[in-house]
Amino acid sequence: MEERHRLLLTKQNPWWKNEQIHLPSFERDLHTELLKYLNHKQILAIVGLRRVGKTIIMKQLIQKLNVKKNNICYISFDDIDFQTYIIAENLINYFLEFSDKHTMRYLFLDEIQKLPNWPDLLKTIYDTEENIKLIISGSASLDLQRYKETLAGRILTFHLPVLTFPEYLRYHTMPHVLTSNNIIHEYDVTFSEKKERYQELFKTYLIKGAFPELLDVDIQEKDFIQKYIKESIIEKAITDIARITKEDEKIIYELFRLLSNSTARLFEISSLANILTVNRNRVSRCISLLEQAFLLKITYNYTASVAKQVRANKKQYAAHSSIIITLLDYPFEVVSTELAGHLVEGIIVNIIDHAAFWRTPQKDEVDIVVKGKEKLPIEVKYQSQITSDDIKTLLKFCKKFRCTNGIVVTKTTLEKKNVDGVDILFIPAWFFLLYWANWNKE
Repeated sequence: MEERHRLLLTKQNPWWKNEQIHLPSFERDLHTELLKYLNHKQILAIVGLRRVGKTIIMKQLIQKLNVKKNNICYISFDDIDFQTYIIAENLINYFLEFSDKHTMRYLFLDEIQKLPNWPDLLKTIYDTEENIKLIISGSASLDLQRYKETLAGRILTFHLPVLTFPEYLRYHTMPHVLTSNNIIHEYDVTFSEKKERYQELFKTYLIKGAFPELLDVDIQEKDFIQKYIKESIIEKAITDIARITKEDEKIIYELFRLLSNSTARLFEISSLANILTVNRNRVSRCISLLEQAFLLKITYNYTASVAKQVRANKKQYAAHSSIIITLLDYPFEVVSTELAGHLVEGIIVNIIDHAAFWRTPQKDEVDIVVKGKEKLPIEVKYQSQITSDDIKTLLKFCKKFRCTNGIVVTKTTLEKKNVDGVDILFIPAWFFLLYWANWNKE
């Protein structure tokens, strides 16, 4: 192995020379969960959009390890010198030779998707080496199916999302955890006195709150915020897609702009294909690639028939409102306009694992349906005044599917009402995000 490669590797691992690494003290929620799995043999894969903090979380895990420093190795495949199979193999073998084989060793491989045939390399290490724990990261799940086949039973995958609103509040040292089921009383006691501050933070969250490196950036620095999101996240992610799949980068980018321009609304593959002057299959494939790169989430019409779901029109949402604001060059004041309702709906859909929507041939529509044993309809009405007309379709859904509960996400209203036998919770968007995080843990 060349000396320059050894020196680069040593630079990536300063603890080998007893040097300190300086990291943010703020830890993502996933950090605690990952710590629980470090004692299991399986490979841990951390996947997520660019710049959400995968590298930092890996290095924070390294800091928590109470083992010999020579038994920890970090390799970043962002370094172009390391992006060949033979060099990667040599780097890993170099570490394995000087580490202590009789005690547990930890190998962290960052941006693994940039290494050709990486699943085969990991399989070999996993099957032949004793006392080794592999932790990998990737900015896209484009190889997901292939590595699941190659590494079946050997790998556990964890998705690191964009910053959640509870995490954003935790960073700003604001109460963010609900501790009881009586949420109206808890709101009155813990949150109501600072509701203006929560509303202000929610607006800044919509504009820039998805990415850790923007946490301390002032909202007045619009040019920097948008340049960062456009160049470091959107363009880099699309470049990754194009490089891995050999798809046309321009088509993916323009398709993503078109979809972002109609976020939270129905889209038709054929219409998009006509605008882009490409065939429907190619558009469908590119949408799938945007999903796998964590830039996009697709929801389906709620129906018992899977075939109908696939055939029917779908709705799409970008990973975060800040991406839409940047991509379409909206003024930040957009979060105080009618368009904010679509942005807020996207934030909510992205935190719900099993989200669908409901739309009838008569065009009755419920924004979100949470699928499960008990179906839960959610309407997003990001406005100060809620009328009886705003809950008509929610009540129709409840009557058709015999639901006894529904949620209306509002701008400021918090109350519970029983309407036609349905218990409806009206809840401000920012408080819903705290409520849902608590509900999800139960």
